[in-house]
Amino acid sequence: MRHRPFLYLLLPIISLFISSAISAASVEFPVWTRYWAGTLGNKNIEITLTRTADTLAGSYCYLPCKPSTRYQLALSGAIEGNTAELSEHLSNDGSNLTGVWHIDALTNEILGTWTSPDGRRSFPVKLERVMSDLDKHFPYEIRLLASSLPEPDISGCPTPPYVSAIRLYKNGELFQTLETDSQGTCSIYTPDLIDANFDGWPDLKINLFLPAGPNIPSQIWLYDQKTDRYLDAPQALQEITSAQFDPEYRTIYSHWRSSCCEHGVSVYQWKGSDIQQTQTASSYLLPIMDGTTPRLCYVIPNYKNGFIEFEQRVEEFSGGKLKLKNINPADCEVLEDISFAIQPRVFIEIFRQDTPGKKLKVIRRENTAWKLSKLDSGYYYCPELPFFNNGEIRRVIFTDDAALCSTQDPNRASNTE
Repeated sequence: MRHRPFLYLLLPIISLFISSAISAASVEFPVWTRYWAGTLGNKNIEITLTRTADTLAGSYCYLPCKPSTRYQLALSGAIEGNTAELSEHLSNDGSNLTGVWHIDALTNEILGTWTSPDGRRSFPVKLERVMSDLDKHFPYEIRLLASSLPEPDISGCPTPPYVSAIRLYKNGELFQTLETDSQGTCSIYTPDLIDANFDGWPDLKINLFLPAGPNIPSQIWLYDQKTDRYLDAPQALQEITSAQFDPEYRTIYSHWRSSCCEHGVSVYQWKGSDIQQTQTASSYLLPIMDGTTPRLCYVIPNYKNGFIEFEQRVEEFSGGKLKLKNINPADCEVLEDISFAIQPRVFIEIFRQDTPGKKLKVIRRENTAWKLSKLDSGYYYCPELPFFNNGEIRRVIFTDDAALCSTQDPNRASNTE
């Protein structure tokens, strides 16, 4: 008790010490991802570079770039001022040096020299920055306020620092601070430029963490032209995980997973200043007959051209002929236990393309039915399952296992529910 006045005298000093410690524990560093195109020697190339603090990482490809070659040649190194030194190697073999980049000017233009590992060959590098419309309307430098600098990727999966704020600088002066709480897995999350409300102005998004499933939460800010500031997006948009934006159809869509065996996609649109869900669909199990072998095919919905569609499906063509689309029966699981197929998510949806280029239409669904059947011990309602079989729907009643059957009519029970 008698020491308390002395502690009161120390409180300002303790507070100052804690404040200094917190400041010392936070670091600020620039981040960006940019694109350039131009020539390496007499070859046309495209290059992507990402800056995190003073490190650079990226890749390049010789035109025409193909999916198999776009990321084949990886780059890594450090930046100092407007110069940089990059090591080049195959993306699947970081130990095999294939070239060295000496960059003398790294701005909207890249000027430098590529040199072979043995130093015998060298070619000039001249590139011009490729900017999207969003880039052109974003005059800010992004710096992150984090608990520490990111660790070098030596162990294969370093623990990234916590990011507590995104700081926007304009002409070297702090323009706005956006508070956040983000931590990536193995690598730091950095902000992305997006057009979340399709108004042509760049908005900002940063992922917050990586959960066990693919439902990645993020934080989004919308640019407000009236105030010239970034404002929090509506809560309905903040709650959409793994949000992707389709400016052509002005839709927001999200691929999600609710369990080990259920995947889905949801589509949203702006209604005034808020977000509303307009479509949603989830995976199901499609029963087929592969010869005499019953199988279940796991069918997952996808987003395409403003709509949800099932690329793997049963489709009806002219004359009522049914065909499997994008399904190889051999890839589907053998149905060894019929009881597993007696569940609401086992059915056949039949699609038809009424208008080319438009959304497929579901013309009917074939579900499990229950048929009154005579067994040795009496009459029971046994499951009748639909199967796709050689261009038609074949329904099979399973009476061999009385445990699958019921004395009550499940059809009537489900209707009363």
